[in-house]
Amino acid sequence: MKRLLISLSVLLLLASASLAEETLTLSFLGDCSMGEMPAQKGKEGSYTWVLDEKGFDWPFSLVKEWLANDDFTFANNEVVYSTRTRHQDKKTNLIAAPEYAQVYLHSGIDAVNTANNHALDFYMEGYDDTLAALDSFGIPHFGTLYPGTGRERDTLGVYEAKGVKIGAVAFSYPQDTDLKKIQARIDRLRGEGCHLVIVSLHWGREVTFVPQSWQYTYARKVIDMGADVIWGHHPHVLQIVQFYKGKPIFYSTGNFTFGSMSDVDKNTGIFQLTYALNEANVPSLYSFSVVPCVTQGKGDFRPLPLTEEADMQAMREKLVYKKTVKHMTNLPQEFISTGIVYLDGETLTTEKPQ
Repeated sequence: MKRLLISLSVLLLLASASLAEETLTLSFLGDCSMGEMPAQKGKEGSYTWVLDEKGFDWPFSLVKEWLANDDFTFANNEVVYSTRTRHQDKKTNLIAAPEYAQVYLHSGIDAVNTANNHALDFYMEGYDDTLAALDSFGIPHFGTLYPGTGRERDTLGVYEAKGVKIGAVAFSYPQDTDLKKIQARIDRLRGEGCHLVIVSLHWGREVTFVPQSWQYTYARKVIDMGADVIWGHHPHVLQIVQFYKGKPIFYSTGNFTFGSMSDVDKNTGIFQLTYALNEANVPSLYSFSVVPCVTQGKGDFRPLPLTEEADMQAMREKLVYKKTVKHMTNLPQEFISTGIVYLDGETLTTEKPQ
């Protein structure tokens, strides 16, 4: 009997160890614009020209192994999929024919944000064409435009990976007046049983490497509302990463693959959050890491993973803030070398927990 009890104890310990090692990894990418300005359509070296030459699996071919081996990948879709010609009177309007949306089928990306400043480049009709194109290929998407106006387009994302229900809400150019609307959508996702809620914010000032002061306050408010992750984009360059109450804030994940922005900083990356899952599949944030990459411009457009240590450290250094912001936790300086931090409650450490 004693031997049996010992054997049962060993089995329970092994089972507990196995459960403790179960994890969920989410990846976040920056701006993905698989198209070009109308004047560039069909020109040699343009994005759709490259797709016609290389195939739909070309853009993400160098990073596919990371995106396919995580559990769920989010990306910011910053292009209109339409054949319309009437567009906004602005410097940059981005478009590709609807068939080019199927690039996502070859990418390892699982869901895309559609709420950004290029969503309406070809007016609401173009945005509806974009949603129809994504739907036609079975590509999940989420985004909220013009909430409460009677002409809103309001799609919340609800996904599941490893038994964990993940909710996603997205706003572009968020204002203080949007806070109650964001709160309502977080509450709705929680009411639908979401264990994690991702809030995507298209915000900040373009081509600046540090967030604006109002963004720190805004981020704290959104996390206090119940968000687990704030995933930001729009500046087209990498910005710092911070934590508040143990929740990550990606102010800007930069460009990832972009047909019309070759003159900005090429550093980018795959931002990854790994959650430990308990026996009930309830997630708790275990670590944050990044796969350093660079964008490639005209004629290629593929994100390229970095391999030289000096280049990787230069990329990661852009995520580490040297100034103190009240209530916020910066990535430790050691992150530049390690590329990973672990969470112990609200404490960040570069030493792996035992």
